[in-house]
Amino acid sequence: MKLLINAFLLLASLFVLLAVIGFATLMTLPDVKSLEKCITTTMYQVRLCPGSEGYAKLKEISPYMIHALISAEDGAFYSHEGFDWHEMQESLSANLKSGHIRRGGSTLTQQLAKNVFLDKEKSFWRKLKEAYLAHGIERHYTKDFILEKYLNVVEFGPNLYGVKNASEHYFHKPPRDLNPLESAYLAFLLPNPKVYSRSFHSGTLTPFARKIVAVILKRMSSYGKLSPEAYQMAMSQLPNFPWTGLASSAFTGPSNYSLDAVVAPHGDPAADEQVLDELYEEDNGKPAQEDVN
Repeated sequence: MKLLINAFLLLASLFVLLAVIGFATLMTLPDVKSLEKCITTTMYQVRLCPGSEGYAKLKEISPYMIHALISAEDGAFYSHEGFDWHEMQESLSANLKSGHIRRGGSTLTQQLAKNVFLDKEKSFWRKLKEAYLAHGIERHYTKDFILEKYLNVVEFGPNLYGVKNASEHYFHKPPRDLNPLESAYLAFLLPNPKVYSRSFHSGTLTPFARKIVAVILKRMSSYGKLSPEAYQMAMSQLPNFPWTGLASSAFTGPSNYSLDAVVAPHGDPAADEQVLDELYEEDNGKPAQEDVN
């Protein structure tokens, strides 16, 4: 009996110690309100400063780019409060099944918190800090504010950060002029930009890249962000990468510029998301694929 009591006290002490360490760690984190100022990110030392030459306000970014981002990375962005519990459950299940981390499950808010305030460490404590910061960001800021900051700090290729720099680098145009294909391509890069951007330098999309871009376009259509005519146009032009001279005005049909993700009557974004996840999972651990055409 005494042994059980001692064991219980030991476990309780360890729990209290961990709780104290965790609380102390969270209290040392940066103030998320610094996002309103000019700051240098911890992850990649990116200067995030409204008004700077490389910064694009949300109204200066093509709605197609925003739709592609949400469709590819976080379809529930406008309905969650920083955490997509369903996606986290699916990620845990997929990771346990495979025996290693194949699927992240992070929302755009969590990714913003990580990219701005944290380093490359992969640990339980890093995820705890990420969750705490994401909660603070969602509590203080609108979804549009979060999108704007994310699109100005995320990596699109080697030493290439922010959608304005990416748009000019890949397609020689400002981000407001990105068409659906260009937007889907930039969204395709995000999970592994250093590797996936090699398709640009080779001048042609790999089979893997074409599949991902096609699924992102399908999800945009499923969310009602591409008209049937625009979707068909995009799919017909998909092989013609890098789509030189193809303006946004070429994509006809009524466009939905509302930024929230509302499922269209004909769409099934959940099915498209499963396909997207499976494609990325198949490529996981095989970066050499992007070198093969």
